Amino acid sequence: MKKTIRIMSCGYKHGAPPADAAFVLDCRSFKNPFYEPHLKHLTGADEPVQQFLENEESVQLMLSALPAVLKALLPGHLAANSYHPEEVKLVFACTGGKHRSRFFALKAQTIVSGLIEQNPQWDCHVVVSHRDLGRD
Repeated sequence: MKKTIRIMSCGYKHGAPPADAAFVLDCRSFKNPFYEPHLKHLTGADEPVQQFLENEESVQLMLSALPAVLKALLPGHLAANSYHPEEVKLVFACTGGKHRSRFFALKAQTIVSGLIEQNPQWDCHVVVSHRDLGRD
C-alpha cells in the first residue's frame, strides 16, 4: 500500500497538534504577521506574508535546515515496520494556524515533493491540509 505523507498546519489555540504526528514544528517563535495590520487578514499562502517571513533571519535558518531534517526523518517513518502504517504526519503549528504554520507547511510540501522525486523507492505521495482553515 502506498503511504501518504500528510503535511498539516494548525493553531494551538484550536487544540493541540495530532498526538500521532511523526514531526511537529512549533512556529510560534517566529515573528508573527498577525500583528502587522496589512497582513493580519492574509494567510501564509499569500505573497506578502511569505515575503514578510522570508525576510526574517530565523525563518531563513529554519528553511535551510528543514530539507536535511526531513531527509533524515522520513525513511524510518516510511519503512514497513514504522509506527505509522498508512500515513506519516508532519505538523507545523503556530498560534492560530493562519500565517506561520501555513507558510511552513507549504514550504515543506515543496521540500518533501522533491525528496520523493529523488527517492522513488519511498513509494508515497504528499497531501497538505490546513486543520484550522477559516477559523479565527
